[in-house]
Amino acid sequence: MDLQMKLCDSVTGSLNRTPSFNLKMFRKSVDESNSEESRKIRRHTPVGSGEYSVGCWDMMCGGPTEKGSFFRLFYPVEKTDIYKRDKQWPLWLPRKQYGEGYADILTKNPKIKVVGKLLNWMGGDVYVPALWQGPLCPSNTQFPVVIFSHGLGGNRTTNTTVCCELASQGFIVASLEHRDGSASMTYHLTEQVNKHNVTTSGESNTRPHHRPAVHRTHLYSEEWKPFEWFEPWDDFTYRNKQVHHRADEVIRALETLILLHNGKEVHNVMRTHFNTKQFMNRLDLSRVVVMGHSFGGATTLCTLSKDKRFRLGVVLDGWMHPLDERVYEDTQQPVLMINMESFQWKTNVEQMMRLLSQDKENHRMITIKGTCHQSVTDFQFLVNKTVGRVLDVRHRLSPKVAMSLTNKASLGFIRKHLGLKSKDTHEDLLCGDHDHIIAGTNVDLS
Repeated sequence: MDLQMKLCDSVTGSLNRTPSFNLKMFRKSVDESNSEESRKIRRHTPVGSGEYSVGCWDMMCGGPTEKGSFFRLFYPVEKTDIYKRDKQWPLWLPRKQYGEGYADILTKNPKIKVVGKLLNWMGGDVYVPALWQGPLCPSNTQFPVVIFSHGLGGNRTTNTTVCCELASQGFIVASLEHRDGSASMTYHLTEQVNKHNVTTSGESNTRPHHRPAVHRTHLYSEEWKPFEWFEPWDDFTYRNKQVHHRADEVIRALETLILLHNGKEVHNVMRTHFNTKQFMNRLDLSRVVVMGHSFGGATTLCTLSKDKRFRLGVVLDGWMHPLDERVYEDTQQPVLMINMESFQWKTNVEQMMRLLSQDKENHRMITIKGTCHQSVTDFQFLVNKTVGRVLDVRHRLSPKVAMSLTNKASLGFIRKHLGLKSKDTHEDLLCGDHDHIIAGTNVDLS
């Protein structure tokens, strides 16, 4: 089973039990306990803890076809007092349609508008503590690359906290928005060129050879694509086709980043005024990682099997069902699987164990106690404890602790296998030598 089924039942059930409620009870100051400054500024997701501040920017190139790519790029910027620059932060929900997309998944009934209002109320004024189109940190340093794949019903901002943390630690992170129908909501921009005959006073409206003078106006129309429902939801043929589509999108994102690294012009149809030349020779393309949550975990493994330029993978509470035999045979790179205590089940973990048994030294699995499937997403930071438990986006462990453990274990594994120097390898977490960590799984496989 995957997260949408649980969330749908819990939300619609709670709404039926509570015909009238005060929306204020659902809200939470996302980072309310940080510093005195954070209580005076915009509500926001957690700030990265690394040596860099974070910048971000959206890239959409190509169309919705096999050649298109859409992602948010998180990257290191020069350290600054991020709280004093909150006017430069982007919204966590880039457009209201994303809140509506989440609502549709939660309810499976687009007529229940109250959930859409609830989602926009909770997340509509939450900001990302990153400098929108801020300049890349000026230095000669080349930064390793991470490409992140969201789960079913996610999008490019769902896992912002993870991406910001990685960027603050010195990684360039491309957070994909998949176009396979698995995103809560996505869109593409179609360029339309209007041609107008241009006539000036006293001049003919034609050029030599009777060619009209043409003035081109570039306009873009939005085409929105909501989450695609498919029954049965775990149909292997359908999901296997999707996971390969997603893996190809990850690879295309890497190709786009390679163009940026090589100083090539990349046409961004979002028409942002951003100097992409600053990324020239700044990506460490010998150190590329793929990482993903849930369906994105399956996408991670599928990508590793297809493209050996990806040095390793991190699977966050992965869903293994969509994977075919060839993925197991061809995945040779190091893999870390971080599972959440309340989500996994026997057949899924057995498939994980099959992969882990191929290389016990470089393939690892840990489970974080007191966590649920959403403990690696931003949802847990949007609501208080009570509502979080009702919506199944929070479990027993504090969201900050759960996210910190996930990030530290991921960074420790990534740094080890990329040969990056670090004061703390977090080997205790990777070995399960921690009060909140289980080495392997909590699921009974007998």
